[in-house]
Amino acid sequence: MRDVISRIPPRYRRDIKRAIKILKEEGCTEIFLFGSLVEGDIREDSDIDLAIRGCPPDKYFHILGKLLLELDHSVDLVNLDREDAFAKHLEREGSLVYVS
Repeated sequence: MRDVISRIPPRYRRDIKRAIKILKEEGCTEIFLFGSLVEGDIREDSDIDLAIRGCPPDKYFHILGKLLLELDHSVDLVNLDREDAFAKHLEREGSLVYVS
């Protein structure tokens, strides 16, 4: 995990650290990074792809809004506790990197 994070540009690492802090404060128990930042395909317009577990389901949109307001980069937030196809795909493909 540390190796993956160290390859990410500092401007994204700052936002990832802030996002982890916010998500933990809001009750999330597990936080994962995925997508272009993990795969090394970072472009100028890359967003931060985060997957979460253990967050109160009724707080999802509150948490997403808080992230969008407080971070410098846009965020894609996937709740792995939901039974949807994309969450299952992420877990099955193993493209998740545990960050907290």
